[in-house]
Amino acid sequence: MDYQKVVERIYEHLEEDRVESAVMASLRMARAAKDYINSATFLRELYPSKTEVVRALYDEISLLKKDAQQFIFEKSLERWLELHTVETATPDEDRRKPEGDRRNVFMVAAGQLQSELDQAEHLIGDLALPAGMGEFDTAAFTDRFITEKARMRFRIRAIQTIKARLKVRCLNYAIEIERQLAAQKQNQAFLESVQNDVNNYFKARCDDVFVKLRKAAQLTQSKDAEDSALLLTEVRRAMKAAADHFYPPVPGLVVCADGKQRSLGDDQFLNRLHEYLARQVERSTSKELLKEELDHLAAFIRRLNDMASKGVHADVTFAEAKQGLIGVYFFLFNLIQHLTRATVAVA
Repeated sequence: MDYQKVVERIYEHLEEDRVESAVMASLRMARAAKDYINSATFLRELYPSKTEVVRALYDEISLLKKDAQQFIFEKSLERWLELHTVETATPDEDRRKPEGDRRNVFMVAAGQLQSELDQAEHLIGDLALPAGMGEFDTAAFTDRFITEKARMRFRIRAIQTIKARLKVRCLNYAIEIERQLAAQKQNQAFLESVQNDVNNYFKARCDDVFVKLRKAAQLTQSKDAEDSALLLTEVRRAMKAAADHFYPPVPGLVVCADGKQRSLGDDQFLNRLHEYLARQVERSTSKELLKEELDHLAAFIRRLNDMASKGVHADVTFAEAKQGLIGVYFFLFNLIQHLTRATVAVA
């Protein structure tokens, strides 16, 4: 769904005073975003009956826990009551009633608002005195009509209040979604800048790493579940290619920076990356963070290796595979920043 277009449609509906259309567009956006509370809230404005709301949302929230479902219905009812609780009594009645009794819940759907207003206006217009009435009857009817007209005008005011509140609710929701879209664009721009910096670095220095990263990124666009296995494989290959670039394989056992002997051969690319960090990156807080980042990524790669040996790649979701690729990009980006600063300092 193009959320920005839906937001613009909501604005358009509100400007044209099409309240029901604005509510329906808001509902469509809430359901697409899996915003269950607002979905239930806007559904109540279209179908005040709880039964209809439950029936409409059942397939979407059936997997949620009972407590979560109950919270959705209770919260949406609370919001509905807040919007539909209005003063409907006349000023004289207000003075006679306790403060808590001066407000009532006005049950009307969004699609009925305009027809209710039109009907109330017509009823006021129909309150005319019959011809040929006597003096006392005329006085009695006039008094009755004045009271009825006052009630109808307060009814009209109540409907207009609900309509105004509903427009504000749709407007606020559209603004909220628009802000989220703006924040997502900023995050996306940041992720793209990280990806571009890493790709450009290796494109100029190691084409093998660049090609593998690009292929892995292309696989993230696939909707085929089987491509998750390919994506995981490319993540591992890209990590190994980066290790080969920074610290090529060394035969036999090597005394590492911590004084321990380790194998730093072709298959031990994670050991080689750890050793590269230990020897080439200056000790600092950021280095420790980079090391922890590599430890976390190494745990993911080792899990991947274990799964590959068991032939259960299919059990890994695209979300997990994408997480691994993002982890590789962020690790390489931070490593590149360290190396760049070190080069500038030496120069």
